[in-house]
Amino acid sequence: MTELVKIKEIEGSRVLCTCTTSACKSCSGSGFCNIKIREIEVRNPKGLEIHPGNTIEIYLPPGKTIFAGFMVMIFPLILFGLFFMITGKIFPGTGEGIRVLAGVAGIAVGFLTSWGYSRITNSRNIPEIIKVTDQE
Repeated sequence: MTELVKIKEIEGSRVLCTCTTSACKSCSGSGFCNIKIREIEVRNPKGLEIHPGNTIEIYLPPGKTIFAGFMVMIFPLILFGLFFMITGKIFPGTGEGIRVLAGVAGIAVGFLTSWGYSRITNSRNIPEIIKVTDQE
């Protein structure tokens, strides 16, 4: 997936860009987006000559994007079901209220796992600049 963004600032290897909804060609959910301007940190592995104000094209690997969505949305729900069922198996006389609380704990574990994974793999999951579309 590619997306057009505008460079806001450059601090060493850190490139901070802004994306307006009109530039987010890859996102079909623009009608649902409440964020009109979002900031994205990107990498410049090719060492392209860039300056604040340039419009650039960035690449977001589809596999990583799908996996990130899974980790944030689906994984915690799976853990809810697992914690709910396991609590019923380990403690057979447990009522639904306790099992639901265990499921909520599973959701919390899922979000913490997702957050931890994101922190560990942060630099590998940052979009990359593939080309400069204009020079200012």
